[in-house]
Amino acid sequence: MQREEQLLPLVMGFRDPKLMRYMGTDASSCLGAFSQRPIGFLICTDLLEQGDGFHLCQAIKTISPATKTLLICTGHQIDQRAFDADEINGILCYQELIEARGVLGAAILAASGGRRYRSQRIRDISEKTSSLDLKERDYDILHCLADGMSNREIADALQISEQTAKTYTKRLIGNLSAKNRLHALILGLRYGLTSIR
Repeated sequence: MQREEQLLPLVMGFRDPKLMRYMGTDASSCLGAFSQRPIGFLICTDLLEQGDGFHLCQAIKTISPATKTLLICTGHQIDQRAFDADEINGILCYQELIEARGVLGAAILAASGGRRYRSQRIRDISEKTSSLDLKERDYDILHCLADGMSNREIADALQISEQTAKTYTKRLIGNLSAKNRLHALILGLRYGLTSIR
């Protein structure tokens, strides 16, 4: 996990916290502990103090393919990798862990039964983003919006005319069914299509 205070809701999500064998906040100590004593489940967050949960899950699966991996997305925006990470057995949101009792248990049951688990919020966002017809240029415009750029600045950054930047921005707004540039940015953040840098 990224911060130790995030561990409390995770611990409270278990009926018997004594089943936990190791708790850490960074990838390297987790890999060190795992190499000494393989475990059946790895539960981690997308952001760690050092490293990230996506790479940690991949590393654990390389060492021990039988280990079940559960990843908790901690931010308000979901990393795009959460929708493409087929090797991770279960993915859920931290907010769901706090608000909906039983989400962690459902993820563990599904993964231990050999099924892929995606929480309701992850499925909802995945369905919305899979129906979007976004092109590479739409993502470029969205990233520029996330950087707070005007049409003139977008044009300069992408080496296109200002009129073309306006056209691409309007197309992005339409593709996201947004009301304006700000709404397009908010949807892009919510769906994990971009991030504020």
